[in-house]
Amino acid sequence: MSFVHLSHILDPKDGAFPGEPTLEVRQDSVVSETGKPFNSTISTLPNHVGTHMDGPHHFNTTGLDFHELPIEFFAYEGDEVLVVDLPHRGKPREVILKEDIEPYAEQLKGKRLLLLRTGFVKIKFTDPHTYEHEGVSIHPEFSKYLNEEFPELACIGVDFLSLGSPTNDYGPEAHRWLLGNYTGHIICAIEDINLEPLGDKKIKAITLGPLRVKGVDSSQVNVMAWLED
Repeated sequence: MSFVHLSHILDPKDGAFPGEPTLEVRQDSVVSETGKPFNSTISTLPNHVGTHMDGPHHFNTTGLDFHELPIEFFAYEGDEVLVVDLPHRGKPREVILKEDIEPYAEQLKGKRLLLLRTGFVKIKFTDPHTYEHEGVSIHPEFSKYLNEEFPELACIGVDFLSLGSPTNDYGPEAHRWLLGNYTGHIICAIEDINLEPLGDKKIKAITLGPLRVKGVDSSQVNVMAWLED
């Protein structure tokens, strides 16, 4: 058995969705014989930077804040997880459609976590401008289909920056359908996750390790997978 990280390391050098703020880190104290006996830093962390989970309040004014989500949203046994590979969508400006997931409908029944692996994450550091400005996105009909047809689904994870992309206007409605605006069925979304470490190994469990900050809509998650060797 082995554990792997699926969250990216938070780095001030990384970008964010175009126009949104990024992480800032500054030294607050330094170990010194004449000053403080410890090191400390202050991080200014926007809640949609890095690997994070969108909660209901992100696009729903009456939705739950992130810290109000039940703990079940943050832990999944292996047989509750479905990984779907969509390499044909792992290119700039691609849109994931309802038709892409329909062939997996039988496999998805009863699952609580859906992970979409396009491979687009491979350019996150080699071509950050394309990753941020011409990203893969989700069509609203895809989100609507998941929300209406799979009542046990609690979360999806995507290996690209966001459900939305600057290249189209699908983002708001794709989020609204997932996050329960129209049906009350909440499907949270983990954005900017790295699914490459999963390989083709069997998943025993996945935990999300939420950063629970009171009063925010969404927050960073430290995603770890327990795999069979």
